[in-house]
Amino acid sequence: MFLLAVLIPLGAAAQSQGQPGDRNGYGFGPQGYGMMGGGGYGMMGGNGWQGARQLTLSEATHLLEQSAESARVDKAQKEVVFSGKRILVAMAAVQPGFPDTTFEVAGLVDPTIVVPAGSVITLVLVNMDYGPDMDHGVVITPDPPPYPVLTMMGMPDSLAGIPILPPRDIEQTQKAHFPEESVTFTAPPAGDYYYLCQYYDHASKGMYGRFVVAGD
Repeated sequence: MFLLAVLIPLGAAAQSQGQPGDRNGYGFGPQGYGMMGGGGYGMMGGNGWQGARQLTLSEATHLLEQSAESARVDKAQKEVVFSGKRILVAMAAVQPGFPDTTFEVAGLVDPTIVVPAGSVITLVLVNMDYGPDMDHGVVITPDPPPYPVLTMMGMPDSLAGIPILPPRDIEQTQKAHFPEESVTFTAPPAGDYYYLCQYYDHASKGMYGRFVVAGD
């Protein structure tokens, strides 16, 4: 049974850290980012999921840029390295102009994400994809690839997860609205983990990346 084990629920510890937020609802707290507003989480939901916010293109772009600005981006190593006690990791599922069945973080495709052990992470997913079966979610797991077609079968508990979100509402990116959801959790002990899309057959097609928790 593939269960969700979120260590700090959204709207609890993280919500108390932020100052009045920017247009995306993320504000700088005394030590970093804080979520302003509610949310919720679950593993499944598909097109019937009602918890996601709907972002405009400018809001989604600003959110992704905001996260990238707080990280060290190594294009050669394909790494996005975050530091600090409170971290915002914003990722897109198939950002316009990028390959199908991929995640984008700080402009890189399926990069290695590095965070410090014990840091409080707000993970945000924006589904920018369009078309049938272009629903996407994300979970973080200790299980390495390769992944089966039915990703959720036979895997251990996830460390954190965002439910499967529907694709954007219309094809034109300038006028579309993009589902967004987030979850806040504490980084586990140092080691190698993985983030992946739990939608049918996506991880088996390569929609995953390394999630490295760095020790002292």
